[in-house]
Amino acid sequence: MAIKRTEAMQPLSRQHHNGLLFCLLLKKAVAKNANIKTICDFTIHFWQTDLQHHFQLEETYLMDLGNTYPVLNNGLQQMFNEHRLLQQFFQKMAIHVAYQDITQLSELLEKHIRFEERALFPHIESTINSDALQRIGKGLQGEEDHNCMQYPIRFWE
Repeated sequence: MAIKRTEAMQPLSRQHHNGLLFCLLLKKAVAKNANIKTICDFTIHFWQTDLQHHFQLEETYLMDLGNTYPVLNNGLQQMFNEHRLLQQFFQKMAIHVAYQDITQLSELLEKHIRFEERALFPHIESTINSDALQRIGKGLQGEEDHNCMQYPIRFWE
């Protein structure tokens, strides 16, 4: 069942949808034994054009919430720690990788997105006041939605 996200947080959730699509495409590519260099190029492209910016947005607009709402600190710290771990995986894509590494990256990213969507974001939305939520929404206003399926090489097919 789809989770109804507040308007302020919807840009991040739309970006999460694209992240889940990215994970699905990686799984399809591994199942087809697609060219590993092509998969790595796609992965690096996704990091540079989408996910790195997404992580920056979350850290800019959400991390400081813990100062006002300490009850959010554990979830925010988990988000931050997972961002660093995922960043290391994406950096590894520029070096030699195997299908196992790609599968592991896909699983870690999917788990991270599910945590944010099912636990962290609902906790934030039910905890912070409407002014704080509006500030987040204003900061995220105009964020573009990307679709990783627009990548020019359709190696997952």
